[in-house]
Amino acid sequence: MKTKNLLFKLLALLLAFGLVVSACGNDDDDDAASGEGGCEETYEVRYANLATFILYFRDLEAGLADFGAQNCWNFVAADAAYVIEDQVAQIEDFVTQGVDLIIASPGDRQALIPAYEAAAAAGIPMLSTGDSVQQAAPEIGFIGTDWGDEGTKQSEWMVEQMGGSGKIARIGGPGASEYVEKRREGFEHTMGANPGIEVVFNQSANSFTAEEGLRLAQDALTANPDLDGIWADSDALALGAATAVEEAGIDHADILVSGTDGEPAVFDQIRAGSGVDMTIALRGYQWGWQTAEVAHQYLTTGSTGQGYFIQAPTIVVDADTIEGTTNADLR
Repeated sequence: MKTKNLLFKLLALLLAFGLVVSACGNDDDDDAASGEGGCEETYEVRYANLATFILYFRDLEAGLADFGAQNCWNFVAADAAYVIEDQVAQIEDFVTQGVDLIIASPGDRQALIPAYEAAAAAGIPMLSTGDSVQQAAPEIGFIGTDWGDEGTKQSEWMVEQMGGSGKIARIGGPGASEYVEKRREGFEHTMGANPGIEVVFNQSANSFTAEEGLRLAQDALTANPDLDGIWADSDALALGAATAVEEAGIDHADILVSGTDGEPAVFDQIRAGSGVDMTIALRGYQWGWQTAEVAHQYLTTGSTGQGYFIQAPTIVVDADTIEGTTNADLR
């Protein structure tokens, strides 16, 4: 009897061991089927970033990278540092790698067309974000905004705050991107429709930096010490302009400064009521995440599921609208 009981126990142990081994084997099979990290398929995605020294583009890239890390992307970004020739070369290099999809923030509407066409010829979809080549070359879509409308929003805010009269300076951005050109058109159209506003200074910066904003604002204030407002093409330029106002000994209450991008330093100045008075927050991180969602939809279905133009989130931020928000809310 004892021998029989012992045999039964031994058989039970062997059966249990067999089930454990089988279960472990099934786990291995599942891992092999789903790929490393649970991915059934990984996607080679590249991003041709225009300039990581601009916060908006850094945040946009971060949104893309975070989405990709959660959705089986092998994501690699290249920074052109606003050198258009480098951005063209980077896209061409991505094409030779035979990747699944390329995202780009083109810094020049014309110069990037050959690179887009090379991608199309290789069967690689191009998705534009931030700026586009305006369908002059094959794009599966453009996540962006109407930069003319954004320039108009900023300009109309300035006109309203100035009471429809006064002297204004424009510090524009460099290059021939859709962003710069369309926003300039929005500015000039708005000022042309308001004869009480005199544009006494209208120059383009060599780069989107606070140093350039400082330099050009100093020139504007030297020639026009009674300036009522400074319209800048980016928050970095606006921060430089605010510094110039302070260095000139002008009370910030006597002059308006506006920009666009969504720099935390600008949000802080708006809350404090000293320095930059208004910006259009481009919410780069959310913009990047939205871009990634569109790209992933295409990778997994062969279609974005939307039209060519896909509106990105932007918001006017001033002393009224910033109440109750944190800088993270506006990222």
